[in-house]
Amino acid sequence: MMNKRKLTSAAAAGIVCLLVVAGCGSSELNEETVNSTSRQVIEKPDKTITIIDSEPVAASEVEVVKIDKLEGVRGMDWLGEDKLIIDKLNKNMEPVTIEGEQRYPHNLYIRDSNAGQASDEALQEESHDQGFGMLSPDKKYLFYKKHEENTARGFIMDLATRKSAPMGDLLMGASDGEWRDNESVIFPSFSGNIYSSDVNGNVQLLAKTKKSINYNVKQVGTKVYYISTNNQLTVYDTATKETTTLDKGVTWFIPSPDGQQYALVKRVTETEMELKLLDAELKPKQTIAKSTQVYGTSWSPDGSKLAYNAISEDGGVKGIFVADAVSGKTTQISVDVQYASDELRWSPSGKKLMTSTSVMQENSSYSFVTYLISLK
Repeated sequence: MMNKRKLTSAAAAGIVCLLVVAGCGSSELNEETVNSTSRQVIEKPDKTITIIDSEPVAASEVEVVKIDKLEGVRGMDWLGEDKLIIDKLNKNMEPVTIEGEQRYPHNLYIRDSNAGQASDEALQEESHDQGFGMLSPDKKYLFYKKHEENTARGFIMDLATRKSAPMGDLLMGASDGEWRDNESVIFPSFSGNIYSSDVNGNVQLLAKTKKSINYNVKQVGTKVYYISTNNQLTVYDTATKETTTLDKGVTWFIPSPDGQQYALVKRVTETEMELKLLDAELKPKQTIAKSTQVYGTSWSPDGSKLAYNAISEDGGVKGIFVADAVSGKTTQISVDVQYASDELRWSPSGKKLMTSTSVMQENSSYSFVTYLISLK
C-alpha cells in the first residue's frame, strides 16, 4: 500500500533558494571577473562532458579543464576526489504523496563519478525524504536530515557501520548546521537557540539567544557567529558568555579553514550586495565582488581561493566565479550554471568544484542537475 504521509520535497529547499535569488534587483561585477571561453560538448551515457578552451589566465587565476554534467542528481559533498555523496529519487521504494502529488522519496547515495550511475550505492534506503548530506572533515561521518513538512530533523551516520544517530528531538531548518570538527556538529534549532551534537547524537546547548530565527551558524575557537533577525551578524563568546552585534545587513559570513580570515556578503543597497574579505580581526581587506545576488560562497581547502555565485537581474553577469584570496583577481569559470541552489563544494585537493541547480522539466516539475568542474 502506498504511503500517504505528506512529506516536504527535498527538492523544494533548492527551488525556494532559486526563487529568492531570482527575485532581486540588478548590478554588475567588476570587469575583470569575466573571461571569454569556447565549449565543446561530448555526450556520454551517464553524463555530458563540456571541454572548455579558456583564454590565457594570470598565475593567480584558475583555468577550467572540463565540466561533467550529472542529470537527476543533487550533489551533496565529496567523499574523495572521484566519489560523491548525492541525493536522488529512490525508485526501489514505493511512491509517497508529496504536497498532493506522488513521487519516489529522495535518498542519499555514494557515486563514483568515473563509473557514473551504475555505481550508485544507497546509504540507507527508506520511504522518508533524506537530504543535506555533509561529511565530517575526516570523511568518517555524515550529517544529514530527514524532512518533515517545512522543517527537518538531524541525524549523524557512521559510514563504516551505516548506523545513524538522531540529533535529539530538535527541529531545524532544511539547510542549517555544519561540522565544527571531526566529531561534532553545530546548528540552530527552530527555537533560535544554538546547539552542538556529537556523533552519537548527544546534544548540548551552546547559546541561548533572544532571537527566534538564526542561521549561518559558525564557530571559530570560543566564538560562535550567527546571523539573526534583520540580518544582524552576531557573535557569542562561549568563554565570556557575552553576545555582541558586529554588523547589519549581512546575508552570509564564512570563516576560512584556518579561521584567520573571513568572507562576508552584505547587502549595501536594495539592488546590490558586496562580497568582502576580512582579516583575523574582522577588519575589511578588500572587496571581491558586487552584484544583485552573491551566494554559495565557499573557501578552497587551503584558504587560497574563494568560489561564489553571482547574478544580476538583467542577466548581464551570472555564473560561478573563483577569486584569489590574496590578489582578489577573479575568474568566471562557468556561465552554464545560472542559479546554483547550494553552497559550492570543493574536492579535498581543491582541484574540483561541485554545484547543483534545479531546472524545470517539460511536465512543469523540477529536477536537479549537478556540475563537477575540474580546474587546472
